[in-house]
Amino acid sequence: MVYKICLVSTHGTGKTSLAAFVEGELKRRSVEAKYLGEIATKAKERGLPINRETTLEAQLWIIHSQFRDELFYSQQRLTPPNYQTLICDRGPDNYCYLKHNLGKDDEYALAITLGHIKKFPYNQIYLLPIINNSLPTGSGTRDLDLDFRQHMDIEIRNFLIKYNILHTELPLPSSHDTYRQEWIKIIVNNTLKDLQKPSDLLIP
Repeated sequence: MVYKICLVSTHGTGKTSLAAFVEGELKRRSVEAKYLGEIATKAKERGLPINRETTLEAQLWIIHSQFRDELFYSQQRLTPPNYQTLICDRGPDNYCYLKHNLGKDDEYALAITLGHIKKFPYNQIYLLPIINNSLPTGSGTRDLDLDFRQHMDIEIRNFLIKYNILHTELPLPSSHDTYRQEWIKIIVNNTLKDLQKPSDLLIP
């Protein structure tokens, strides 16, 4: 069974960079890891609206695509690579953007989201906090409205609580921890322990 890590949060908290670093650290410890990039980026590349402008159809495409990729890379293949660990940039939090756009729950999308979590659970869900009050421009995928980011942070937290979705909130990093080494250490070490890897592989 593939070990699944899910990173959830509002946009602009560093999920993408964190996922890439975790993937690298696990690979250096001989764990075949696969980082699944954020589907919203692919949606934008296809001309689909995202963030505050998203539509029901666009967000359903994102939700379906996210879970499709998770299932695809979880399958054992006749030829390598066969992944031991998946690092998912988003997961059930995609639903929160759909609900925000509609202003209410969508029964179909909610059933898909909760059903996927139940049928194909994540081994660990990590919630990233908002670190500061600024957003880098990046590739244009992130919405730069700070109030919207804060609102989505609240909605995601409430969603996790409402549906009793077990998760670990990562601590606020120290000011000098630019590359989020504390987060990387937490996730990598938890993963290695859960996979019953030798203790000498842990990040000290």
